[in-house]
Amino acid sequence: MDSGWVAAVATILSTIVIALTAIAAFRQLTHGRNANDIVVYLRLTDHLDSAEMREARAAVRELGARVRDDAAYRARLADPYDDVDDFRAVGALLRFLEHISVLVTKGGVAENIILAEYADTFVDIWDNLREAIVLRRKVLGPETGRAFEHLAMRAKRYIDSGEMAREYDALERDTRPHPVR
Repeated sequence: MDSGWVAAVATILSTIVIALTAIAAFRQLTHGRNANDIVVYLRLTDHLDSAEMREARAAVRELGARVRDDAAYRARLADPYDDVDDFRAVGALLRFLEHISVLVTKGGVAENIILAEYADTFVDIWDNLREAIVLRRKVLGPETGRAFEHLAMRAKRYIDSGEMAREYDALERDTRPHPVR
């Protein structure tokens, strides 16, 4: 075998090694991304299930009912000179949801992980806050609550598509043995 063949075989083998190394690197990036998604999901669950956020979600329901039933309160929300304290009670929750929404819509965390657990919660919060947020946009600016509104609409489509129901149905069909503790 002459040196030309040896060089050709070595080049082919080097190309294969480089290709396999690139594939391994891409797989490692995917695993890193999955780990990041899990960390974000766990922090999200811890925060949304905290006592502070449970109180804020209860305040969301109360605020939604008050906005629906009280015309004077709706006028206060739209008044730029009225600093409505009741709306501040849900402000921390709304800011947190805005941040999560940006992470999801920009691809920082997988949408399917977040929506699988919280789609119905997001839709419920939006349904209760929608009118109040629309009124506060007149005071605070048109971007107020926009990212969360976008995520809530995606969550509604996710639920309406039946994807959420299919995922929960799959849990019921899971035949793997459950560990005994």
